[in-house]
Amino acid sequence: MKPANTAARHWAAVEENSLLLGIQALVWVYRLFGRWVFRLFLRPVVSYYFLAGRLARESSREYLRHLADFYPALGLGSGLWQSYLHFLSFGETLLDKIVVWTGNITPEQVDFPNRQLLLDLIEQKRGAMLLSGHIGNLEICQAIATMRGHIHLNILVHTKHAEKFNRLLGSRGSATIQLIQVTELSPAIAISLQEKIERGEFLVMVGDRIPVQGGRTVSASFLGEDAEFPQGPYLLASLLRCPVYTLFCFPVNGRFKIHLEHFAESIRIPRGEPKRHDMLKNLARQYAERLEAYCRIAPLQWFNFYPYWSKTTAGDTSQIAVEDN
Repeated sequence: MKPANTAARHWAAVEENSLLLGIQALVWVYRLFGRWVFRLFLRPVVSYYFLAGRLARESSREYLRHLADFYPALGLGSGLWQSYLHFLSFGETLLDKIVVWTGNITPEQVDFPNRQLLLDLIEQKRGAMLLSGHIGNLEICQAIATMRGHIHLNILVHTKHAEKFNRLLGSRGSATIQLIQVTELSPAIAISLQEKIERGEFLVMVGDRIPVQGGRTVSASFLGEDAEFPQGPYLLASLLRCPVYTLFCFPVNGRFKIHLEHFAESIRIPRGEPKRHDMLKNLARQYAERLEAYCRIAPLQWFNFYPYWSKTTAGDTSQIAVEDN
């Protein structure tokens, strides 16, 4: 059962319910009183968004239904209480973002079992694409960017949301992290990204949101039903001829754990159909399988509060679109 009247809604069109004003107040609470007082204020704020955000609430329950059916051993429900816990989990990640961007996290708080994979790339001065998603907290990249070797991360984001969050935190950015605010990949941006890869830097993209402009998507099964995934990361990786790794981070027992895995040494997208479409579909499914596995580990840590399984029409595969982070 799908939420009513949501099939045509794109994630970028979903109103953020004056997020800036409400969360900015919480930023000041954290800065003045710390984490525990922040949590006292967090619950009524999250409760307001839960009650007022019908579309987000229904989308949360839709995700939980898919997850419960796909992984029955988890014993999850999709009722209002479970959805509310999902919202609270999202609120906690906002706190984590604030902690990271105010400089109150250290590498010692982060577990990174496959750290050596990244260090090897740095040693070889090889750039790569890090394919992430909206599970957990991508901002923990701030912590790994301070590792030995001065990792340079270039995070491709959608302008509107990135600017809003930067204003929210009053962040001046990072010497090792650059937010590249683009919605379409122009030749100039492509050349710039190629130069970054050749310098041994890393590009971070998300693979679980469809493009802001256009319909360049591919359908793949996710939690038991087809959903649309962006083609952009795979087309860009093919253009840049760089290795691809998946990168996810979420809290485990009060600590952050970074999951870095090899995805493809090289992606070469053929020009002709149907081979082109079949390869994109296989790559999207491969990514969706990784996402499913981490949703099982951290079921309340996947945050796409819009109708994810709405049917949309996949468009032309000849251009590259860049998604929001």
